[in-house]
Parts: sequence; C-alpha cells; structure tokens
Amino acid sequence: MGKIKKGILGGVSGKVGAVVGAHWRGIDYLRGLPKLQTKPRTDLQHAQTSKLTLFRGFLLGIASTVEKCFQNHTKYTEMNAALSYNMTHAVAGSYPEFEVDFPALVFAKGELLGSWGFKALSKETSQLTVCWKNRPFSNMSAAGDKVQVIMYCVGTEEFHIYDQIGTRSDKSVTLAIKGGVSGHTVHCYLSFYSETFKISSTNEYIGEIPVK
Repeated sequence: MGKIKKGILGGVSGKVGAVVGAHWRGIDYLRGLPKLQTKPRTDLQHAQTSKLTLFRGFLLGIASTVEKCFQNHTKYTEMNAALSYNMTHAVAGSYPEFEVDFPALVFAKGELLGSWGFKALSKETSQLTVCWKNRPFSNMSAAGDKVQVIMYCVGTEEFHIYDQIGTRSDKSVTLAIKGGVSGHTVHCYLSFYSETFKISSTNEYIGEIPVK
C-alpha cells in the first residue's frame, strides 16, 4: 500500500488503472486491485473467514460500546482491533462449528482499573442486581467513574446495554431487563469508564446468570 502526499492533483479516489485510490483517517493511499484467486481456499482460510463472520455479526450488536471503550494504539479502527483480538482469544469449538467463548470475550479494553469481588443475582422478575468491591480510589480508579453493565441473552440473541446507571462508588446497581429474558440466562459483564480521561477498564466477566 502506498501513501500519497499532496501534489497538484491532491488525493486520488477510485480506480486508476491497476490501482485504487482511497482516503482513510486523514491518509490518502493507493492499493493494488485484488488478484484473481485461482487456487482453492485452504481449511485455514475457511476457518479464518468463519471466525470473522461470527465476530463481525456479534460485535455489531455493541458497536457503539466497542468504538468508545476498546482502547486502540494502532491505525486499525476500534472495531477491527476488537475483531482481531476476539478472533484470536475468544473462540470456542472447532471449524466449522465455532462459537463465542463468552468468559474470554473482550469489547471494552483499557488502562482504567477494574473492580474485584463482583457478582450478580436476580431476586425479582426481570431484574438483576450487580455488586462489586472497590480498590482504593485514585485517578485510575475514581469514585466518579461510570458503571457499565452489558448482558447477552443466548435465548433471545440480544444484548442489553446499561451505561448511564451509576458510579464506581455506588458498589451496586439494580437493573430492569426488558425484552422477555425472564426464565433465560444472561452472560453478564462489568466495566468502568472515566469521563475525565476518556478511557475504559477492560470488561470483567461476572458469569452466566439465571434471570427470574
């Protein structure tokens, strides 16, 4: 891939001969047209495509969270960085029956400190209470850090996102869950976000919780 410095023609967009010009994150670049594939795809290539399809569809359900909370120090987008990470670390099963490894799933990743002693319990119909214990408060573990809880219900194939529900100092939140999850189980995750530093903690997997 070649970068284009501004010349008399400026940036190039679209197909020009055997190359394509495009613009991404403030960079004008040229890339060659894809070559016609004549060799059959290998099992490894099929497996990688299967993983990509699995996580691309899955993470789109929490795209806004990934874009805000997946700390990324590369030229990749936050979503592409999250795809790469989870395709490597959060896959269960074998091709062609890949599944999401929910305890290993990461959609929020950052330098903010997390919590400990976290747990979740459903005591009332379609409600979930999430509790945690705090570290000593500091810049990277502040009392005012925002709490974020995300649940995924396999039975309904839906995410439930709660990101304006309290602060780290609260030590617990009780959430009303919509969408017919009563009687199902949800995979539950906890993370924190600093409005001051615009960074997140890496999400912590609480567990698979039955909902009354």
